[in-house]
Amino acid sequence: MDNSIIGIGIALGVSFFILYTRKKKWMTEKIVWLICIGLLAFGIFGLLYSKSEFRDDKVMYFGFCVPIVYWIFDRLFKKISENIHKRDFILFLRYSDEINDGLGAKNPHVKDSDKLFSFGLLIIIVATLFIGIKIL
Repeated sequence: MDNSIIGIGIALGVSFFILYTRKKKWMTEKIVWLICIGLLAFGIFGLLYSKSEFRDDKVMYFGFCVPIVYWIFDRLFKKISENIHKRDFILFLRYSDEINDGLGAKNPHVKDSDKLFSFGLLIIIVATLFIGIKIL
């Protein structure tokens, strides 16, 4: 099996999981920081000390570093939204619990900045992964 698929799966899977559960009561900031720092430590350790010369292994280890990049931007966007709207931004993505995504649904509570932050986080997750893959 190609090890890079594991890294890509971790990068996308963990980041999207944290994105969609960011306002759940059981998903506290402390838990997310621990997850992201643990994955980052594993990824950096693998990148620095792996004897493997295979690109697939480097991509795998880099994938473990992506969730912390997502989480830092999530916290930044939350802070900006709190300064602008006095609330955390609303996740404007399909299957989010914060919006009505039914046929012809209206979401008057969603501001343009909410949409910008939501799509920005998607782009950051994917761009970080693919930039890392390109560099490696």
